[in-house]
Amino acid sequence: METAASEPPVYRITIPGLLRAKGRTFTDAKTVQAERHIQHHAIEQIGKPCLTGPLHVSLTINIAPPPSWSRKKTAEALAGRILPTSRPDIDNQMKTAADALNGIAWKDDAQIVDATLSRRYGPESMTVIEVTPL
Repeated sequence: METAASEPPVYRITIPGLLRAKGRTFTDAKTVQAERHIQHHAIEQIGKPCLTGPLHVSLTINIAPPPSWSRKKTAEALAGRILPTSRPDIDNQMKTAADALNGIAWKDDAQIVDATLSRRYGPESMTVIEVTPL
């Protein structure tokens, strides 16, 4: 009897606020606090699956337009016609999330073999991380 191959589970974590970027080798107190913020929301939303094996991670960062922007500029940003190109670098933001989720979502972030990163303006600042075993 044939059975349909089941889709791998997708673990989705939504983290409110802006995602802090991780700098060089030294992890300062604010970055440690940011990692704890990520860990808290991850454990609350997905528990501690501590996945093994190769993983795909999708990181979507939404940034609220600055309140100083005009209504027209804000509308343009929310429609995707203006994109956030300022610092911090998206790869450093990914590093913060990846390190924070070691021992929670996965055993080690070296397991990430595919990643999709995007940063856009949105109604509120938040980061959505989706983890899919491969």
